[in-house]
Amino acid sequence: MYQLLYKNFLFSSAIFFSFIFLSGCEKQYDTVVDSVGTAPVLSDASFSLSIVNTDTINIGTVRNPDDQLTIRGVASVKVVHSEGASEIKRVLCSITKDQSFSPSGDGTLHDDGIFPDQNVNDGIFSGYIDFNISRVDVGLFWITFLSENLSGFIHSQGQQYQSNTVQMPFQIVRLNHPPVISNLEADSLISLGTIDHVLQLRLTAADSDGQSDIRRVFFSSYKPDGSPSSGNPHSLYDDGNASLLSGDLAEGDGIYGLKISLPNATPAGTYRFEFRAADKSLDSSNVIIRNIVIVK
Repeated sequence: MYQLLYKNFLFSSAIFFSFIFLSGCEKQYDTVVDSVGTAPVLSDASFSLSIVNTDTINIGTVRNPDDQLTIRGVASVKVVHSEGASEIKRVLCSITKDQSFSPSGDGTLHDDGIFPDQNVNDGIFSGYIDFNISRVDVGLFWITFLSENLSGFIHSQGQQYQSNTVQMPFQIVRLNHPPVISNLEADSLISLGTIDHVLQLRLTAADSDGQSDIRRVFFSSYKPDGSPSSGNPHSLYDDGNASLLSGDLAEGDGIYGLKISLPNATPAGTYRFEFRAADKSLDSSNVIIRNIVIVK
C-alpha cells in the first residue's frame, strides 16, 4: 500500500514540473513589435480653404453642373522628429470627400522657404494642394496630413515609420443667388397712327453675386389670342445704346433697354409681355408681366 502511494506521488510530481517547464517555454505574443527608429510627429496643421462656393468659379459663359473644376488651397503643418529634421523623408497631403479612400487631389509639402512656404528649415512644411471635382459635387471634404520617416522601419511589416495623421474638414457648396428685376418702364396704351410706333422698354436688373453674373435680360410677348410672338425671347441691353437698338442711356448702370418698332398694321388688342433675367448658373429672376393695349 505504501509503495503504491509513493508511485502515485512521483507520477503527479512529474506532471506538475513538466507543466511548469512547458509554461516557461511558451512564446509570448503580446510583446512590442521589433522596430528601428522613431516616427515624425505632426501638429499645428492649417488649410486656407474652409468654405468653397463653386458658383463663384467660371470656366465658360454658363456654369453647368457637370463642369470640371480645379480648386487650389495652401496647406501647412509642423513636423518634428526626435532624431532631427534629416530623418523626415517627406510630408504628404491628400483631399478626399466624406473620408473616402479615393483622393480627388494630393501633393507634397516642403520646408524650403519657397512660396508658399515662409521660412526654410523652420519645421513648418507648406505647399499648394490642387484637387478636381465636378461643380455638382458638394458636401464635406477632408484634407489629411501624413509624414514618413527616412531610415527607420518596422521589421515585421517591412514598412517605414509613419507619423500620426491630422485631418481637417472643409465645405464645398453652391450658393448662387438669382438676379432680381424691377422698375419696368413701358407704355401701357399705344395708339397706332399712319406711321410705325417705337416702343421704348427699360428695366433694372441686379444680382447680389455681381452685375457680371447677369447673363441675359429678356422678355417674351404674346398676341391677343395668347399665341407667342415671333422671335421670342428678345434681349435687352445695358450697352449705352452702342448698337443704336437698345435706347439704353448709360452702359453698365444695371438698366437694360430695347426699342421695338410696331408697324401701323399691328393688330389691335391686348399684348402680354413677360420680363425676366438669367444668371450664369442659368437661375431665373422674378417675372414682371406687363399688358400693353394697342388701339387704332
